[in-house]
Amino acid sequence: MDGLPDGLTYPVFAHLLDTVAVCLALWDLHLSEGQQRIFTAGLGLDPDSTADRQRARSLLACWAGWHDLGKIGNFQTLAPAAFALLRRYPVLPSAARGLSHGECTQLILAARLPAYGYDSTGDGLPVASPARRLAQLLGGHHGRIFPQPHRDYLRHPALVPGLLGGGRWEEQRAAHLMVVAEAVGRPTPPQVLSVETAVLAGEAVVLADWLASQLTFVVDQLKHLGAVGPPVVEAHWERALAAGPRLVETAGLGLPEWKETPLS
Repeated sequence: MDGLPDGLTYPVFAHLLDTVAVCLALWDLHLSEGQQRIFTAGLGLDPDSTADRQRARSLLACWAGWHDLGKIGNFQTLAPAAFALLRRYPVLPSAARGLSHGECTQLILAARLPAYGYDSTGDGLPVASPARRLAQLLGGHHGRIFPQPHRDYLRHPALVPGLLGGGRWEEQRAAHLMVVAEAVGRPTPPQVLSVETAVLAGEAVVLADWLASQLTFVVDQLKHLGAVGPPVVEAHWERALAAGPRLVETAGLGLPEWKETPLS
């Protein structure tokens, strides 16, 4: 992660799970009931159904966790000492060096979401399918919305690893995608994704990313990380869940409370 003291690195899985946890807290503490209802309805779900609103909450948090999948690749070269440890990973294609991690996220999701169950019909604009729209909004989490990938990548997803790095790189992208999805119960993909819901999702993902990227928080989380394995991942997830509400409340992002004032 950018901005860490020299010699420190933060695993991608940790930042993704941190962002999921913060996004769950944002839903609970920051989004109004009206925003929750708009978001849920825009997924083709019933905003009056508690179960559907919980599914919408899980989907939003899952998407927040997927925002940085594009860092699994050329982005890792920004930490030379840590990157040198990846000797058994395939050499990364030179073409990937010109892509930002946001654009890589969009490519990865455009290729992977259909296999996960997201509808991807339609290659062109306007981008109506949930897979295309979601990939684009998450790829743009730093404020720049990228054009849809070339049709060759949309029609033949197997070409994407050739551009971004295959083999173990692709295995790690798939593993990270599933770790995030499983953390929130592998929510069933929606059949639709409205523009209004996409806008709300984009705003929530950016906010969750910012809050989860605070240096003091990341350094504190690092103190508890050891050799990465399933128990470590689960323990980190529990710490992130506990920290999410605190980060939201400390930022002053809870819903406003209005005091009744007697008329004089």
